Amino acid sequence: MIDTIKRWIERVKSSSIAKPFIVTKKWFQENVIKRKLVIFSILFTAWISLLLGAIYSPQRQTYTDDQLKTKRTFENGTGEIRLSSQTYSPETGIIVLQFETKDSTSPVDRGIDTKRLKWNLYAKKKTDQTTMEIVPIVDNKISVIIRNVPKDFGAYAIDITNKTVSTSSIDIDVSSPSDDQEKPSKTKDKGDDNVVQFYVTTQNSQLKKGKIRTVSREEFALSEITEERSFQESQIKKLNNSIKQLKTSIEDDEARKAGLLKEAEYLSGDDLESNQKDIATIESNIETKNRSIGTATQNIEKVQAKIASLEKKEAAVKDGTFEFSSPIETVEMK
Repeated sequence: MIDTIKRWIERVKSSSIAKPFIVTKKWFQENVIKRKLVIFSILFTAWISLLLGAIYSPQRQTYTDDQLKTKRTFENGTGEIRLSSQTYSPETGIIVLQFETKDSTSPVDRGIDTKRLKWNLYAKKKTDQTTMEIVPIVDNKISVIIRNVPKDFGAYAIDITNKTVSTSSIDIDVSSPSDDQEKPSKTKDKGDDNVVQFYVTTQNSQLKKGKIRTVSREEFALSEITEERSFQESQIKKLNNSIKQLKTSIEDDEARKAGLLKEAEYLSGDDLESNQKDIATIESNIETKNRSIGTATQNIEKVQAKIASLEKKEAAVKDGTFEFSSPIETVEMK
């Protein structure tokens, strides 16, 4: 067996395929300095290739997670704004961004007044043709369309300034001259706390690619209304399921209570007292669950009213009678 293996090895060594490897091995053994030089050159070339690939790769991460956040809060307490979706169409050179706003200065949940928001668009690779359109849709929804986007745009920065008045900073007290002298000097620019910034870049996995054709405000509005109505309908299903589960749980509690009442006929002293406490606890749980059912029922009525309102808006948009709260604003790149 061993002789067979040796003959096979000798046959391989004498073959034409193995000769280049044998010659190379012999050359490396005879030329130690050149061998080291060749190995060093190979390693150095590989290192340079990796370095250049990291520098010039289009997927190189140059933005921090904080810069790519999709939810921003105005530091002056006037509200917050969230970038809910990002879509880029290289074929048509259009980016569509969907924003949702929340106004913290008003008890009415209708979002920040779009007339109070000022938008600016910035880019490293500035092009005169690139423009940004701000399209207020319904309630707290705002669509932003960036047109004439070059395929190598890299990244855009969008600054949003909220000019809503923050009532928390309004002073209605009478001050004395000494009070003014005791106030500490502010070094921070007052305008800094009502500006937020979003980055739109191909390096962000949340920027989805898709075919976007030129769309109108009405089409955006219908899309948002359809999505919102679908969400509200899912809320009704969720609430109805919660009511069903609560009623089932109450039935179980009633059964436990009935069992405890029967046991009470045969108890006395401490055992009877413990039994009465358990019954009181169950009754309290039943009362709490009934209140939850009442709250869920009221919420269903609210959601149904909202769905009815959305249906009216949808019909008005389709027949051209719907009045949008603000006009479309076009912003040129800075």
